[in-house]
Amino acid sequence: MEENNKKQKKTQILQFILVFLLSGMVAGAGSFLYGKGLNEILCNVVMVMLGTGIVLFALVASEINELYFYQNQGNYKIFSIFYIIALVAAALFPLLPVAGWPFLVIFVVLSLFSNSISGLIAGSVCLMLSVMLESSGSYHEFFLYFFSGLVGIMVFSRLNANFKVGLPIFISLLCLMICLTANLVLFEQERLNLSQLMIAALNLMLTLILLLLVLKIFSNSVIHKYRERYLEINDPECPLLVQLKEKSKEEYYHAIHTAYLSDKIARNLGLDDFAAKAGGYYYRIGQLKGENTWENVESICDEYNFPPNARKVLQECVDPSQPMTSKEAVAILFSDRIVSSILYLFSQDAKAELDYEQIVDAVFRKKIVESNDLWKNDITLAELQEMRKMFIEEKLYYDFLR
Repeated sequence: MEENNKKQKKTQILQFILVFLLSGMVAGAGSFLYGKGLNEILCNVVMVMLGTGIVLFALVASEINELYFYQNQGNYKIFSIFYIIALVAAALFPLLPVAGWPFLVIFVVLSLFSNSISGLIAGSVCLMLSVMLESSGSYHEFFLYFFSGLVGIMVFSRLNANFKVGLPIFISLLCLMICLTANLVLFEQERLNLSQLMIAALNLMLTLILLLLVLKIFSNSVIHKYRERYLEINDPECPLLVQLKEKSKEEYYHAIHTAYLSDKIARNLGLDDFAAKAGGYYYRIGQLKGENTWENVESICDEYNFPPNARKVLQECVDPSQPMTSKEAVAILFSDRIVSSILYLFSQDAKAELDYEQIVDAVFRKKIVESNDLWKNDITLAELQEMRKMFIEEKLYYDFLR
């Protein structure tokens, strides 16, 4: 393990050196392309390499302080590729009218594959290069795209598995349109000019197309990276669950019921329903190897390549030394206790008319008052109350447990 970490660190260092050197080469080549003098070329190269150094420092500092979005920690490869592409694009943008620079996309994509501060710095370095290379570059052009990029970073900083991007796209494009109108059309021409408006409109259209393309790539590679794996392990006919069914039908159906309730609770509370459902299915899967210890569950997770968040939730449910910090684990905890209570009562009398509301209240009272599991979790009382209400509303489903 330690050897792998050293190898990974060495790879990251080499990657950073390569990015640092390439950024200087791009700045130098771009300056030469526009016929800049030697002093100006050296100045541009130094400024871009200095900015790149700050970007790399921000990446490392963000990893140390756990400030990354979307599980990007330590994954610098995709960011590095997009950063170099963005620098190359920035060097070519001065060939276009200033109103046609699609910088909003650069700010958004660099932040999506890192975090806000790293994306903002990296986008600013790219913007600085374009302004330095543009013959009439001014602070107006810089702040035009800086503020629109900043808004883009802010509105795209909290995407979840639902991936609702309509409002963020609308807000970011609206801000870009306002900035273009205020800083270019009105400032440069002092009146509305048809050609400038057409260029700005084309910029908006191009930015929209590029944003949709980038978000599609981001969705497939990050947000829904493990969707296919979840679909496989969350299938009731998954080989792992088939093994559980062959070993114990009682445990299999207990897992089915727990997964159903955990999934429904997670969906209604806006949690990671894929991880919650997997946790409901497999939090007792260690029994296939003897006792249901975390060591046994972990070995099964390794063997079947469970997604990271599912592993985290399972560890919180199984390992007594692991604090229960995720809300998904809380959903699984209550689902398990309620299913266990109802199954036990039906095992005593299959025809019994049970007061499901009373059972749910008893489980919640016991776990909230007598258990320490919830005190390290950030779940709110309002969410617990909503969870309790949803469990009570499942009265018709509980009859299938007879």
